[in-house]
Amino acid sequence: MRLGAASIAPTRLARAKHASTIVVCRSRGVRTTAASTSVDRTAQTPVLIVSDLDGTMVGNDEYTRSFREFWESSAKPPGSKLVYSTGRSLESFTKLIETKSQVMVEPDGLICAVGTKVFQPSGDVSRPWVEDAEWTAALDINWCCDVVTAAARGAIDACGDDNAHFRPADEQNRHKVTVGVKDELVNVVEDTIRSACESNGLDYKIIISGSGGWKFVDCVSAGAGKLESLEYVRKQLGFELLETVACGDSGNDILMLSGRTRCIIVGNAESELREWANDRVAKGELALDRVFLATEHEALGILQGLSSFGFRG
Repeated sequence: MRLGAASIAPTRLARAKHASTIVVCRSRGVRTTAASTSVDRTAQTPVLIVSDLDGTMVGNDEYTRSFREFWESSAKPPGSKLVYSTGRSLESFTKLIETKSQVMVEPDGLICAVGTKVFQPSGDVSRPWVEDAEWTAALDINWCCDVVTAAARGAIDACGDDNAHFRPADEQNRHKVTVGVKDELVNVVEDTIRSACESNGLDYKIIISGSGGWKFVDCVSAGAGKLESLEYVRKQLGFELLETVACGDSGNDILMLSGRTRCIIVGNAESELREWANDRVAKGELALDRVFLATEHEALGILQGLSSFGFRG
């Protein structure tokens, strides 16, 4: 899903799926190198699916329902788990799954806000999700939200309120500061935030995404991210690399798909993501038996990929 034209008021821009560029600065991040893998065709091997939401698991309700039917059938390998990894906040996710309760699967874990929040099921209907305190505490290392927020405020003042703004409160958290800015002024915001982080010795990542005349600039703790949070949850749930499948549809998912797990790129994926995958395969940096480029769209593409990897009886 792409953002609308630049003439749309920035406060009304819907932040869903859009192309992205990742800039890593003084990051402690994980080195992601592809490894050759062999496909185990045993349908009884449990699988951990870590899937993006908008444009991947969610979009066409009938496709999402088809995935749910598989997940609730005997065709699902026993012991399998499902985790959603989304740019949405917990509040936004909660509204989404309430709206689509008839078609979506309740996940076994939840990664929100560009990998800055990890949630576990609480077992309490009144408060179904509890934040993973260990993950949150790890993101505090060499990070100061106040420094980043002040730098972002200075950048917005320099650009002018008509050209840059803080994104709504539900898109911000202790380890993520997000600014919306017109294309031509992205460098002002990026450079101002980077300078403040460097001078204060912070470990951080700057993630730039968006189209249609406006960009989003996220500054997050270096330990955060879709790949890092996937690895944290994978180890927590006890799955091996080749028992884990990451699924995505846009440039925002590149880091999550660039680790050493298996990955599915759904048929409706943005050209940026498909070009990235084809380029990596051509250079021998991504093993063909580790990545599946689906022809089916959204959740049907996930099912198609699971069949190819032998996880669907």
